Amino acid sequence: MVLSIKSDAEREYLLSVLEVIEQCTDDYMYFFDFETDYYAITERATKVFALKEGKFYNASVVLNNLFYPDDVQLINNDLEELKVGKKNIHNLEYRWLDKFGNPIWISCRGIIINDNDKPRYMIGRISELGRQNRIDKVTGLYQSGVLKDRLDFINEIGRYQAGLMIIGIDNFKGINEWHGTSVGDTVLSNTARFIENAVGCSGQVFRLDGDLFAVFSIESGFVSRDGFKNIYKEIRSSVDKFMEELSYQLFYTISAGSVIFDTKETTIENAVMKAKFALSRAKLLGKNSFVEYDEEEHNEYIKKLDIQEELRMSINNGFEGFELYYQPIVHPSDNTLYGAEALLRWNSKKYGFVSPAVTVPILELSGLIIPLGKWITMTAAKQCLEWQRFIPDFRMNINLSFVQLLKSDVVKDMLEQIDSVGISHNNIVFEVTESGQLESNHATRNVLGSFADSEFQLAIDDFGTGYSNLRYVKEMMFGLIKIDRIFIQNINESEYNYMLVKHVTDLAHSLKLKVCMEGVETEDELKTVMNLSPDCIQGYYYDKPLTAEDFSKKYGMEIKTAS
Repeated sequence: MVLSIKSDAEREYLLSVLEVIEQCTDDYMYFFDFETDYYAITERATKVFALKEGKFYNASVVLNNLFYPDDVQLINNDLEELKVGKKNIHNLEYRWLDKFGNPIWISCRGIIINDNDKPRYMIGRISELGRQNRIDKVTGLYQSGVLKDRLDFINEIGRYQAGLMIIGIDNFKGINEWHGTSVGDTVLSNTARFIENAVGCSGQVFRLDGDLFAVFSIESGFVSRDGFKNIYKEIRSSVDKFMEELSYQLFYTISAGSVIFDTKETTIENAVMKAKFALSRAKLLGKNSFVEYDEEEHNEYIKKLDIQEELRMSINNGFEGFELYYQPIVHPSDNTLYGAEALLRWNSKKYGFVSPAVTVPILELSGLIIPLGKWITMTAAKQCLEWQRFIPDFRMNINLSFVQLLKSDVVKDMLEQIDSVGISHNNIVFEVTESGQLESNHATRNVLGSFADSEFQLAIDDFGTGYSNLRYVKEMMFGLIKIDRIFIQNINESEYNYMLVKHVTDLAHSLKLKVCMEGVETEDELKTVMNLSPDCIQGYYYDKPLTAEDFSKKYGMEIKTAS
């Protein structure tokens, strides 16, 4: 393109046209005359940037004072190529200083116009990148959209081994709530600086949502487990020094997860997802740590999510695939049935029979145990009522999850199910697994007290594996202790186990608590525990868990139909 400006009047007319064009955009229009070193930018820019006026000579010096110091060499190199005709388009992203000396990221584009076949003028526009959501205003880093653009560009030019590390500030929400958002912004900006210093020229740093940062690198020494781990350690060291300088008036830690990937085989979305998964593992390990992405671990996690969705669908489809099995509980004195424990089983259309060790934690974490718990109670209560036709005092043990105790109106739910069946409360035993959560959560005391007030029996399961003591058990209104299999196994050969179980049993009986020995599997174990006077026994020696039909047949509790 050729343009010849013969007078100041013609130049002013051109600038007035640029002012008009500016009214149609948020951008700033500019004109640069290389020969006279004259620069003009629309007046609105002077209200934002460190410019005394919008039109001036000696532009090279004035603009150099306007550029952020770290970017001066980059910009001047590009301008030099434009002035000698090596290129005819200016297209860079860099920083200008505002009136307070703060850097503002801009996108500067311009086209060269020749005069007498020589580069003479450049006309273009300047955009504040913060307005385009490309630059984070708190940290000055590129945002996630730019990260995606980078990978898209890399995919176009070839295949590379790349690495992505995502860094999160542990408990950042607490920092904002305790110290205020201004301190939170200081933490973000300082952490961004620590990351940039550690990465240097070997990668690019981005601000993601919330307290997350990303480090992206291709074909560098960082693209390895040790590489990213070393960066993480350097960043963490900088954070530690920063807190030390503040005399620990502010304290925070960082966690990170990384993934190595092929740019042709992995989208940026997938890479971010994997790095975030690794980060979540680091936080689960106690925070303030680094974890590399593990494909097998991630696949197991995805499978659990899929199982969770299958469980949800089964519950929504009328509890399809769920069934209760029943393990007999026996009077040791005469080997007669005391009752049974109802145990959940699930037959998935997709996965077949899935172990309760897999399903129960998923049900609890997802909260699905709450609706399923109602179904379990209803089904078990109906079965207990049926078997009471043969054994009037038959008891049914039903497991309660800590999640049900804490996150649902479990007493009301259980009363509704059991009373609708019409069975006596005395014949239902609710089992709660011993755990530190149970002991430390005072809300459970009121819940369990309500069960006792409703004349339900309470049992503490797996006694001895958690944190409870007999004084605590008594205070929580438990009437039955189920001693865990770990102490019963080989009790005939272990004097330690024998004496431990004996002391617990004797003390429980002195407190008028009943004791059930769980997991009795051999005749020798049975003979030994019989010497300890248990109130009831449960274990494979008597039977494994059975379907309701098999249980009825084996123990002669089938309902006969008239022929």
